[in-house]
Amino acid sequence: MFRGLARAVGGSLLVVAMGTAGLVLAGGAADATQSTPHQAATWNPANDYMGSTIKAHESQARAMVVPATTPTGPQGIDVSHWQNTVNWPQVAASGVQFAYMKATEGVGYVDPMFSTNYSGSAAAGLLRGAYHFAHPDSSSGIAQAQYFAANGGSWAADGHTLPPVLDIEYNPSGPTCYGLSANAMIGWISDFLGTMRDLTGRIPTIYTTANWWSSCTGNTSLFAGIAPLWIAGSDPSVLPAGYSGYTFWQYGQNSAQVDEDVFNGATTDLQAFSTTTGVDPLPAHYASLGGANSFLGAPSGSEYATPGGWAQNYAHGVIYYSPATGAWSVDGAILGDYQATGGPGGPLGYPTNDESSAPGGGRFNDFSNNGSIYWSANTSAHEVQGAIRSEWLAVGGSSGPLGFPATDESSAADGIGRFNDFSNSGSIYWSASTGAHEVQGAIRGEWLAIGGVRSPLGYPVTDESAATNGRYNNFSNNGSIYWSASTGAHEVQGAIRGEWLATGGVNGPLGYPASDETGTPDGVGRFNTFQNNGSVYWTASTGAHEIQGAIRSQWIAMGAQTSALGYPTSDEYGITGGRRNDFQHGYITWTAANGAITVGYF
Repeated sequence: MFRGLARAVGGSLLVVAMGTAGLVLAGGAADATQSTPHQAATWNPANDYMGSTIKAHESQARAMVVPATTPTGPQGIDVSHWQNTVNWPQVAASGVQFAYMKATEGVGYVDPMFSTNYSGSAAAGLLRGAYHFAHPDSSSGIAQAQYFAANGGSWAADGHTLPPVLDIEYNPSGPTCYGLSANAMIGWISDFLGTMRDLTGRIPTIYTTANWWSSCTGNTSLFAGIAPLWIAGSDPSVLPAGYSGYTFWQYGQNSAQVDEDVFNGATTDLQAFSTTTGVDPLPAHYASLGGANSFLGAPSGSEYATPGGWAQNYAHGVIYYSPATGAWSVDGAILGDYQATGGPGGPLGYPTNDESSAPGGGRFNDFSNNGSIYWSANTSAHEVQGAIRSEWLAVGGSSGPLGFPATDESSAADGIGRFNDFSNSGSIYWSASTGAHEVQGAIRGEWLAIGGVRSPLGYPVTDESAATNGRYNNFSNNGSIYWSASTGAHEVQGAIRGEWLATGGVNGPLGYPASDETGTPDGVGRFNTFQNNGSVYWTASTGAHEIQGAIRSQWIAMGAQTSALGYPTSDEYGITGGRRNDFQHGYITWTAANGAITVGYF
């Protein structure tokens, strides 16, 4: 705490001593208003300042007593219009080395003392910087960063100006987390940081508390190592996830509402901090890969903005960065395919790993929007994303039966769904109503031959699955394709499929389909033949019925549906001493004792 507090009762000068020097604030009446926990019924930016909401939510966040020992390190303060006119020469004489002042809030408020404080602190020889009080429910992170950049002073890394600060803390006038989910809050912060980086070339420091961060971002570690941390509270060892230390610590506040801060380092470190853009993740990652000696080669040009992030080109690749994903490299054929799909602004988003070895002998990059690009010598580079990617990975990915992607995700022939083809004669098709399912080998060949998604079968609704001594896929329009080594792959659908499954399917007396569904020569009915000398015939008037064995042979010898008997009207059924099928105009019976066939007419 600033020690030796003295105030002239009824006077216009407030003197707060730090050690043997004094900090003089003119007209100190504002502190009485600020001394109560901050929670307004309606939003008024004039009431807000760095840490103003914390006491209302965290009783131990700021020790309201003079600390036994001033933390070691360069001392600083943060101020706003609440302190009125600050005697900056006297502040500098007291040993304070840096100061931050409130610049903006939302997209319509500039602190009325910002310009005076900003110029006065610099004239007194202090390192100075500006902070923005965030109100994420009032406008986007992009809009607020743009407003802050336009109204927050100079942003040059000139040895006098500290990097910008995002003050993100409890909502002063509503729900603690401003009505945003953790993911939405992370996105808002990402947008703010990225926009400030694009506009100013400097990465903002994040001011917050560990408790707010945990409550409102899910304690994300995404920004650790990217944005410096300014922690508020009485215990600087309690930090947001991923941070091993703080850059600034707001450790105290006196009754005059002057916040006390310390920089974590030596004076030379603080001076260096004022001349840098923060931890620039692009050169940092480049160096970690080996710099100019890495597979990327030498830098080409300067960093440039990308949607929500930025990038740096190299002789043989690009490093892309966003606050949410970090910095990762993409190169070679994978880079070509990534840029062809739109790069960071396309459906894949930002890379989430460097190019890596893939099972099966290829290479891959993953991306933030549930997508990947895989490369192999035989297929080149192709993207796979969303539900199709999830399905592909579930069946084994590049080392599974489908192999590597052989196409990018594309529109299906009907314009409704999406698909990828794969190297081992397989595909995955997706539609909103069926989800994503793989189809491969002979079954896929049969399905594509009859029209694929435009065929009577429609989209796959199962993956290829095991049947007794064979394989099958089901499809959306009440159809299936079954395969066995002896019969090959054939489709069966509709009422005929229903009848066949009712008799036991591949495990019933008919066995596997031996033909696709076919129209009868008279143009009236439909039929499939099956491996065990059986068929199922259908017409609109008779329905679907199976006929098999000796009875079927007799019926076909007579001319089948063109005979005097017509179409079957029953399945084969048992009678005393044998079996029988009924037909539109008669019947056929078979006698078990001697195999005799009898034909009768109605």
